[in-house]
Amino acid sequence: MQPATIAPRRTAGERGRARARETTPLLMGYRCLASIALVLFMLVAVPVRAAEGELPQVNARGRTPYVAVIVWHDVVAGPKEVWFDTPLDTFRTQLAAIAHGGFHVVTLEALREHLERGAPLPSRPLVLTFDDNGHGIYENAFPLLERYHFPATMFVHSNFVGTTTHGKRHTTWPQLIEMSRSGLMTIQSLTANHPPDLRVLSDADVVHELTLSRSSLQYHLGHRIYALVYPEDNYDVRLEHLAADNGYDLAFTEDWGNAGDSESLLDIHRYSALTRFAQALADVTNGSRDRN
Repeated sequence: MQPATIAPRRTAGERGRARARETTPLLMGYRCLASIALVLFMLVAVPVRAAEGELPQVNARGRTPYVAVIVWHDVVAGPKEVWFDTPLDTFRTQLAAIAHGGFHVVTLEALREHLERGAPLPSRPLVLTFDDNGHGIYENAFPLLERYHFPATMFVHSNFVGTTTHGKRHTTWPQLIEMSRSGLMTIQSLTANHPPDLRVLSDADVVHELTLSRSSLQYHLGHRIYALVYPEDNYDVRLEHLAADNGYDLAFTEDWGNAGDSESLLDIHRYSALTRFAQALADVTNGSRDRN
């Protein structure tokens, strides 16, 4: 073994040149990884908060034609399980009215392209949506949608998939996957746990609901989740910003009107099929006629 030796003291210039030689690609890689880890820690430790900038707006060409987005909840063959269920016979009559009334049912993606970029839509356009993931959407509504070849969108509270809440059964993951793969049904988010009023939650708790739902649905279904419904139609500007900042491009309410006249892409109008179905068809008809 060679005896230990004491290196001569280096000048400041020599020390600088030595540090430069010691900054190898491997060391630089370690430093880069450490920086990334720090950033990730900060993202986890600090919830994403609502920004104060302007919300994304409807494209000027997306104002016309008049588009009605219609929302149902569950569709049941027997007695109503909750007051906002739609009887199957009523739903069957409503789809027949759409099919024979000169309306064109378009996909959620087509609506998105229209509102964001001004892509054209056919005359008398409708968008069909369902909230709350009730079992009757798969058992009763979906077969009729297939018969008419009508596309639709389901907004799902991801932590209730395959469960029963308040006596209401919810569709299962295999059923959601089947509908999603059919090409007719798009699945999007209604948060994870359906809090009755997101407005009373902290930013951190809202972000948890939004991101947990989006990640769970994307994991099970294999497609991007970009649209949200605010549970029980309780929302405000803070929630709109939080949704926009946490991966959502569109969000829907139950304030009725032309989707193209919505105040932002995070506050899109919808008609309740329970109380405003006939009005939705009339408004689309009259709106289209007024612009011809």
